[in-house]
Amino acid sequence: MIREQHRTIVGFDLGREYSQITFYNRSKDEPVTVSTVAGNEKYLIPTCLFQLKGESEWYFGADALKLEEERADGYFLNDLVWLMEQQQPIELEKEKISIEDLIGIFIKECLGLLSGTGTLEQMAIAVTMDEMREPFISILKKALTGIGISKNNIFFQDHMESFYYFMINQKKTLWTYHVGLFEYEKDTIVVYDFHTDYQTKPAMVHIEKKGFLTLDERLRRRVGESRWGEEKARRFQEMIENLFKNTPYSSVYLVGDEFLEEWAQPCVKFLCSKRRHGFAGKNLYTKGACYGALQRTGEKKTDGFLYDSPDMVHFNIGMNMLMRGKENYYPIITAGANWYEAYHECDFILDHTNEIILLIKEMRTGETRQEKIFIEPIKNRPDRTVRIRMMVSFLDQHTCQVRLEDQGFGGLYRSSGKVWEKRIDLKKGESV
Repeated sequence: MIREQHRTIVGFDLGREYSQITFYNRSKDEPVTVSTVAGNEKYLIPTCLFQLKGESEWYFGADALKLEEERADGYFLNDLVWLMEQQQPIELEKEKISIEDLIGIFIKECLGLLSGTGTLEQMAIAVTMDEMREPFISILKKALTGIGISKNNIFFQDHMESFYYFMINQKKTLWTYHVGLFEYEKDTIVVYDFHTDYQTKPAMVHIEKKGFLTLDERLRRRVGESRWGEEKARRFQEMIENLFKNTPYSSVYLVGDEFLEEWAQPCVKFLCSKRRHGFAGKNLYTKGACYGALQRTGEKKTDGFLYDSPDMVHFNIGMNMLMRGKENYYPIITAGANWYEAYHECDFILDHTNEIILLIKEMRTGETRQEKIFIEPIKNRPDRTVRIRMMVSFLDQHTCQVRLEDQGFGGLYRSSGKVWEKRIDLKKGESV
């Protein structure tokens, strides 16, 4: 049952051209993707904004596109993902607006399609993108907290992790063996292979890019218009046969409207032969994001599996600490999290030492080592009166950033303002 503080769980797919929303709450058995037109499966929301000159209101999605097509006098902003990459404020008539505020406006307008499902303060949201990286993560965090969503209820994952969460929430018969994902976007078909290694605990799920096929205008001109459909089908069929060679597949998924065209139908029929299940759709990633948010908030548990993400931290980090009179291991970072979500903050008091010792353990091999951080003694501070705040975050999958700040000691000693930082290369075991 959904807890009250997470009354609505949202998966939001933010794309360069289109975005989508899926939500789950106590009134639904499974996540539901929102249609922009009642009674139709129109899931795509154009990723754009429009503001008429002299007005403060923003229009989004199809309304923004319509105003642009009508050549209304105002400001049309499309490809918001590109604007995020630029990290520059947008100049309007008499003001500048930050990209964080723009993204916040767009997402808030999209979430307005969920009217009646609860307030923003009650929502948990997982945002998925084709590629999840900086500066996207920092901008999205500011945008989402800026519209009222708690930072503890904000999660991020790329499309492949969304595919993982989508699949492990399907019937097991659909992923008993391998699963193929064909994605058609911008004249290119990319194929991915989903498979599970049950020899590890938890079982590791791997998603590998197996190949790509370019069907662009240059090839079209070379082949000729009369043979274009036939040539696309031939090349796509060859790609499929190479994937299926010597590998059993339980199911295949097709993402992209182009697969619905006439030329692709013989290939799609072959994909669904030999007891393989075939599915076509547009909302796989947004549903996967919603399932990911359900998992992270503890509302839906799928234990025993772990996605071997290229962004996953493979190290456990902790330290031995005296707690309630007994020395215990204190976990700081747990292996399995994506680096951009791996963060920990805690306070502790130094006791007869000026050295912080971090214990780092590799998840697969179990190999453990120590990383030491020396804290310069603070003048006129007796033992057990140095309170340190430690913040551990990541710059990438293998680079850990540790920041230590002197917090003073109550009303007895003010903070010295001293800060100590160390960057640790976990893979090489070297400090940088």
